[in-house]
Amino acid sequence: MRSDVVMTALFLSCHLGGCTALYLTHRHQGWLARPLGALWRIPGVLALLLALGLALRQYAAPAALFLSSVLAMLAFSLLPFVTLLQPERRHAA
Repeated sequence: MRSDVVMTALFLSCHLGGCTALYLTHRHQGWLARPLGALWRIPGVLALLLALGLALRQYAAPAALFLSSVLAMLAFSLLPFVTLLQPERRHAA
């Protein structure tokens, strides 16, 4: 039972980390002053592949693919809105 919880937490953290890394490499991301370099896409994709592998170990293949795709859609839809939680930046005049 405890192993399932650990595997699920590891799957979710790898998936969210991979999506975040891919989001931060995009030129229209709003978290950083400049986007991360293109080399950061490699660890992002590797984290997503690791998350898919972890999901395939724990769930049936159709369920793992569905879960991964739904989580990716959710993460890529909500990550741009994190900038709304930051305090408003004041520009020096």
